[in-house]
Amino acid sequence: MATADLLGLPSTRGRFPLIAAQSVDALGTGLFLPFAVVYFHAAKGLSLTAVGAALSIAALIALPSGPLAGRLIDRFGPGRMVITANLIRAVTFTGYVFADEAWHLVVLAAVTFWGEGMFWPSTGALVAQVADDGQRARWYAMERALRNVGIGLGGLLGAAMVAWGGTAGYTAIVLVNAASFVVAAVLVASWRAPAGTPRETEPEAAPAGGYRKVFADRIFRGVLVTVFVFALCDLALTVLLSAYVLDGLKLPAWQPGVLFTVNTVLIVLAQTVVSRRVERRSMPRTLRLSAAVWAISFALFALVPTGESTAAFLVLALAMIVFTCAELLQAPTSSALTVAIAPARLRGRYLGLEELVWSAARVIAPAMFTWLLSHGPALPWLVLIGFCGVAIVVLGRLNRAL
Repeated sequence: MATADLLGLPSTRGRFPLIAAQSVDALGTGLFLPFAVVYFHAAKGLSLTAVGAALSIAALIALPSGPLAGRLIDRFGPGRMVITANLIRAVTFTGYVFADEAWHLVVLAAVTFWGEGMFWPSTGALVAQVADDGQRARWYAMERALRNVGIGLGGLLGAAMVAWGGTAGYTAIVLVNAASFVVAAVLVASWRAPAGTPRETEPEAAPAGGYRKVFADRIFRGVLVTVFVFALCDLALTVLLSAYVLDGLKLPAWQPGVLFTVNTVLIVLAQTVVSRRVERRSMPRTLRLSAAVWAISFALFALVPTGESTAAFLVLALAMIVFTCAELLQAPTSSALTVAIAPARLRGRYLGLEELVWSAARVIAPAMFTWLLSHGPALPWLVLIGFCGVAIVVLGRLNRAL
């Protein structure tokens, strides 16, 4: 068995520019991501409250970006939209250097979020277009592993730049991230599809019916329910975990960082291998398993003992390992399921609605998790267990329908 196949890697022959574009994009994002809020506070003098409010308003403004992107993908093709999304973000990140007031941040962040809302369904559709038969889940898994490597390395490089350059270091991070989007756009534009790769949809071939046909798909409506649940589960890592560990359990400040590192390393090492092991299984069954595993991890988080830091950390580490196992099962499978049930001419719209559901979860999760946490440290985890139960029921029905 070839090493690439053993590791669960897809066939990448003739597709190096796309892989390089993903890697460059992830590295640039990793530079900025840990400092997304701090940059505007430390380098621009805006209060943390003002920055948080501005980013929330911008996220709400950008909510329709996914469905709009879906229509554009179906009309003009995913490759063109990936390039457009990257160039939009290059312009807005350059603009951050000149933003000095909260309303500047609202405008630029809203356009950035529109670019991101366009990028995710576009890159999902592009992968679906270029992947060999039966290898879409592998591509999504490889893409996720590459993104985690890039974000990890970018975070380390960004920390070094800030430590070395102070305010100038923050500015350099933003400009390097902007440049990374330009490089990624150029790489995607330079790629030429191998013989046999489906051509991008031409404008005159745009499908009739549009979103009416998508909403009429009963199976996809069920899939969207599970997408929302899994989005909340995933966001628990970035939105809830640190607040739970530091404010809810009063544990040392180093623990969240170590837990995030455990998650990242496991994804980089195991994502493609796990994807290979489950690629022949029913996708709804794999997602049901991931929901059950997530529920177990949330139960472990809820049962972390208080009063003893070492014991608490050991339970948190075990919960994080179980949490990551659920992610490894869910992330590539969920994307592949949406693509599998979507007609090729409407694929962009399907992925655009999936992005809309994710965006809605990003808006809802911070307020919901913090409110629940204020009423009891274990309460957010118990609610998430309930959501996982809903996903398990819906996926059981989807498995029978498919």
